[in-house]
Amino acid sequence: MQFFKSLWIFIFAIVSDVSFANTIVVQNNNSENVQNIVVYLQPQFTGDFSSFSVSNKQYSIQQTGKKFTPYISVMMKGVSPQFTNEDDVTHHIYSAVGPKRFSFKLKADKSKNDITFNKSGHVAMGCNVHDWMSGHILVVDTPFFGKTNDLGVVEFNNIPAGKYKLNVWHPQLNAIDNTESRYIEFPLASQLNIQLESKMFPLPEQSSLDEFEFLEDY
Repeated sequence: MQFFKSLWIFIFAIVSDVSFANTIVVQNNNSENVQNIVVYLQPQFTGDFSSFSVSNKQYSIQQTGKKFTPYISVMMKGVSPQFTNEDDVTHHIYSAVGPKRFSFKLKADKSKNDITFNKSGHVAMGCNVHDWMSGHILVVDTPFFGKTNDLGVVEFNNIPAGKYKLNVWHPQLNAIDNTESRYIEFPLASQLNIQLESKMFPLPEQSSLDEFEFLEDY
């Protein structure tokens, strides 16, 4: 009996230290599940999180069909994403505000990956050639982040136990810094449903009826 009691204590200690499936569902203020919304967790305790770092992961932002794909990207600071123009026309990509300002031309079938995002914050992107194009990058200071799927679900695996500040972000969320936050503890006892209090505006139209193309030598 003492053996089984000791074994149970050992298993409980392992499960308490790391949660292997923490499911979060995000809904808008109409109780509808929201896809492609960023959820990131900031630990409220000290620890070595270097083993969770994803700064070496390659992130890709395409220009496809004269749109940014994906419309929203999230990455940890220190990353240099690859911009790839999959269209047959030149794009002039820029960001005029936020923690990283840049402007560069990218011809058809070309890539660029020499821009490093060293500060956290919201990077809004546009194209000087196609003024309806818009895209967003959220740079975070934590390795614990993700985006909800088409069911509004995001899962955080292997999260150290402890208290976190949970942040929900989307450029169309009508809240201060486009963010709603609350404090939670991991591991979760059950699925966590987050219902946003703020309204979400519709996504912008990513097309133009009066399209004008610059020549490739632009």
